Formats: sequence, C-alpha cells, structure tokens
Amino acid sequence: MPIDRRSVVVDGRRVSYLTAGGSAAARAILLIHGSAVSAGYWINQLCSLGDAFQVAAIDLPGHGKSDPIPQASVEAYAETVGKFLEALGMDPVLVVGHSLGGAVAIALAARRPETVTGLVLVASCAKLPRVDGSRERLLAYLPGPLRRMLFFWTAQKLLFSPAAPGHAVSLGMHELRSCRAETVVQDFHAAQAMDLTRQATELEAPTLILCGSRDRLTPPALSEHLRKLIPRSRLSLVEGAGHMVLLEAPERVNQEILGFAASLRGEARSFTVKWERRGRSLVRRLLDWTRACVLFLTS
Repeated sequence: MPIDRRSVVVDGRRVSYLTAGGSAAARAILLIHGSAVSAGYWINQLCSLGDAFQVAAIDLPGHGKSDPIPQASVEAYAETVGKFLEALGMDPVLVVGHSLGGAVAIALAARRPETVTGLVLVASCAKLPRVDGSRERLLAYLPGPLRRMLFFWTAQKLLFSPAAPGHAVSLGMHELRSCRAETVVQDFHAAQAMDLTRQATELEAPTLILCGSRDRLTPPALSEHLRKLIPRSRLSLVEGAGHMVLLEAPERVNQEILGFAASLRGEARSFTVKWERRGRSLVRRLLDWTRACVLFLTS
C-alpha cells in the first residue's frame, strides 16, 4: 500500500499529513497522533486500513513537518484539525485518536458533530489525574545530557509494556527523539490542562474505546471512566499491551477499527430503513386523513 506525504495550508501555516488508500469516494478515516510524536507512528494502520478506506494521518501543529502554532492546547489542535478536514473535503469522517490525539478527537467531535460519524479513542482520557511535579522540578537541576537520558528512559518504561516487540519500541522511541523539545513541553502542559468531561458527556457519535491492559500512562481505570462519560460508547481491552498499543498490537487495533467501522455502516443502514418505514407510515396516515376529510365534507 503506497503512502504519500502531502500538505495543506491552514490559517497561513503548513499542515502536513500522510495519506493512503482509496479514491475520494471511499469512506474516510482520520488518524490523530498523541503527544511528542507524529503521523509516522500510524504506519501499521495506514498500510492496513488503506485497503478499504481513504486514510489521512495528520501531523498536529508543531509535530512532524507541520508548522507550530503560538498557543498549543487540545482545543487549538482541534480547531486546526477541523479546518484541515474542510481543506481536504473529508466529511463525514471516522476519527481515530491516540492518547492526547484522543482528547483532540473528543474536542473535534464536540465542535463538529455533523462531521464526525464515529470515534475510536485509543489509550485516551477526558482528564488526567493530578501528578506530583517534584520529579520534574528535580530534573530541571540536572545537566542537559543526563536530563535527556533520564527522560527517554522513563518514557520507554511508561509507554511500553515489558513484552512489547523490539521493533515497536524502536519506532516509538525514534518518533519521540525526533520531536522538538518545545513541542514536548507544550504537549505536556496541554495534557495537564485539559478537561473534556463536559464535552465527553454530550457526545452524540458512537465511540469505541481501546486500552492496553498494561497501560501505565492512561491505565484501564481511566478508559472505564471515559466509557461511563460517553453515552454511546463501549470499551475493549487489549491484553498485555501498554500505552503504545497501536504499535505493540497493530493487528488487534486494526481489527477493532475495521469491525467498528462496519458496525457504523450497519447502523446507518438501519437508520435509513427506519426513516423509510416511518416515511411510508406518515404517507399512509396522510392519505387516511385526506379520505376522512373528503368523506366528512361530502356527507
């Protein structure tokens, strides 16, 4: 499956993305990455989902090859993604978000319910628990090279399960090391500041929530809480996987996305049939009412 890199201009800034799959007539899937990475770590999904869908994986502002924005936040990212979809004409679209990208997906669906037909939230949450910042303050006093080494060592322990395949770890850590330092900091503050509780409770889109059973960054309890918040949602656990479940268990993630997309199609057909039946029922009632009026006036 060929994967192309393209870009569009949104508010005078370049937004880069990877794309794969069918023609513009095919159903669309948008992939939104998480903190401190880029569209590149969706490689397994681009290759697999592109057989049936028009797939786009966006580089959020300041990530990958996209230009940064002045004030990064979940809502600001969601605004850019919405305008990006307009520029590409991707409407309607199934949105898949991982980690911080899942929060962006929630904000996007709340802003544009008519555009987002469904959500897949991978290792995501509406609000992060409060954390003790003493470790970060301590790291600030360490020499730069040592601070960097400790950061990546800690990140690998948090992001991947002990049983994660080596190639998955290599790809994920390469993505993390390639990210701009200022973007890493902005994403950290965006994640700490976000609270999408209200938006989650008001979502109309059917939602699939995926979580690795060994996720240490956004553990299953947060995904269960998200399931309780979102009205039309269900939760599926991926046994043995960590936070980077899309890299650790790509086949399972792809199957879940494809199955969910198929269920949305069935739901749409069911909705159409119900409205067709309701339409026929209304026509019958109108005819009955007309006959009754005629009989009344001529009697």
